Amino acid sequence: MNVRNAIKQVLRSAPAWLLSGLLHAGIILLAGMVTWIVLEPRLLDRLLALSPPDAGVDESGRELAGGAGAAGGQRTGPAAAEAPAARPPAPVVAAPVPAPQKLMEALAAPVAPPASDQALAAASNALGLLTAAALGGLKGPAAGGPAGTGILEGTSPGFGKYIGDLRGMGLDVVLVLDATDSMTPYIEQAKVRLHAVLNVITGLVPNARVGIVAYKDFGDEYGPDALKFLPIGADHQAVRKFIDEVVAGGGGDIPEPIHEALAAAVSARRMGWNPRRRRVIILVGDSPVHTSGRAAAYSLAAAFARDGGTINVIDTGGTGAPGSARTTLQPDLARIARDGGGSAFLLNNADAFWKHLVVSVFGQRYEQDVNIILEKFTRKE
Repeated sequence: MNVRNAIKQVLRSAPAWLLSGLLHAGIILLAGMVTWIVLEPRLLDRLLALSPPDAGVDESGRELAGGAGAAGGQRTGPAAAEAPAARPPAPVVAAPVPAPQKLMEALAAPVAPPASDQALAAASNALGLLTAAALGGLKGPAAGGPAGTGILEGTSPGFGKYIGDLRGMGLDVVLVLDATDSMTPYIEQAKVRLHAVLNVITGLVPNARVGIVAYKDFGDEYGPDALKFLPIGADHQAVRKFIDEVVAGGGGDIPEPIHEALAAAVSARRMGWNPRRRRVIILVGDSPVHTSGRAAAYSLAAAFARDGGTINVIDTGGTGAPGSARTTLQPDLARIARDGGGSAFLLNNADAFWKHLVVSVFGQRYEQDVNIILEKFTRKE
């Protein structure tokens, strides 16, 4: 009877023993796993890599194990207190650990919006100042001047800064050229001196790009718009080829469709203007605009100026035969330059056309500085 009662008592307490045994076995297993993880840093790194980025910072803002700012895998905060004090430094693991999925998603997310226009302008100005300072040290023929002479030596500080700004932001130039019969000497001069013109421009601003619009009168061989054009680009061979193929002719009456040429020249779609670069149009001609297109020409010039561009004009009407050469600017051409935010030149010496072309790229206010550079270039030739 006593044995039977003892057996019954053992059976009643068995669940408690079993539960206690399982609990102690679990504790021993967990302790073994913790020890293994501590002694195997590669496994720890992989486990940390699987934790979400949010786990890297506690409520007080301190970095925890695996946080974004934890240098070299070093842990801080409560997790560090749980680690054994005698833990040796973790060895360097050569194999890279894959990034967590959430980190990859964060890297793929859109970047922050760009800086403000004011910040970009300030950065561009600083870059311009640095570049202008560097330009003064350029030497030799590659710099556009004779050996031992800096390309900007002798020019004004203001011009140096302006060139530095252009080098920082880039320069796009479109030549709008009257290709009627009266322009024959200038077109031929352009063909001969175009290489020199491009060398001077790119010597000052190496990233300059050039486009061309040539126009004739309605009814000539240039089609219903009376023009053909070459979009802006850095291919100087294409520019030379285009100019070489221009043959002056036509233009029986005096007015010309300058408004059609300007419509093409100011078009970002047709010419490929880059709005971040300095944009200059140089209109070369000697005739007024057709009456029907005069208002459109002025409007196009003004819109281009409002958008940050500049239109300079070379009026070749001052180089005609004695008694026929003009002494004042053609009114339509002067108005286009004024509305286009630029300057108008009255050419009095046909042989100096190519030099006026270079001056027109950089503006009349820098005429003296450009002439200094052109003198160096001419001596080098």
